Amino acid sequence: YIQNHYYIPLIVSENEKVDYLNHIIDVPSEVKFIEQLEEYLQNENNVFKQFDWWMFSKLDQTLDEVHIPYYNPKENNMARFKPDFIFWMQKGNEYVILFVDPKGTEHADGYRKIDGYSRIFETKERKESRAYPFNGFNIKTKLLLKPKRGIAETLENYRKYWFDNFTDFENKIKSTFILK
Repeated sequence: YIQNHYYIPLIVSENEKVDYLNHIIDVPSEVKFIEQLEEYLQNENNVFKQFDWWMFSKLDQTLDEVHIPYYNPKENNMARFKPDFIFWMQKGNEYVILFVDPKGTEHADGYRKIDGYSRIFETKERKESRAYPFNGFNIKTKLLLKPKRGIAETLENYRKYWFDNFTDFENKIKSTFILK
């Protein structure tokens, strides 16, 4: 298991026949993300070592009410984007809530989800995370998606929301904080 998972133990299915546990990670893209995260955390200089503390959790779509509203033109209504994972990271008085969705969503649908996120959490002018002051902390948010085919096909103005690998993931986290 990964030590910094909020709900310990983190259970990952070796096969998809483990359906008697409703809160297990068995979606292939999510399992792959966890495996890559475990491998990345073995690196001596991984980005998470620069934080005072960090935790993450798999969002359970049957229990958690965490979602980002966005307009879905296919159904002509407001839909709920439910990212797969949430990370909390703190360094000094800087605090970031990072939403991660490694599903490999289609780019068009991903753009709509990003637009919904941006309307709520980013400044209109520069498309940077709004700072939310709370109890002496400066709280920011970030959204990262991992597409199936890589970020080469994504529109330029959306690339900051997509990552191909954990080097890219690390660099995008660093861009939110002032880290080395």
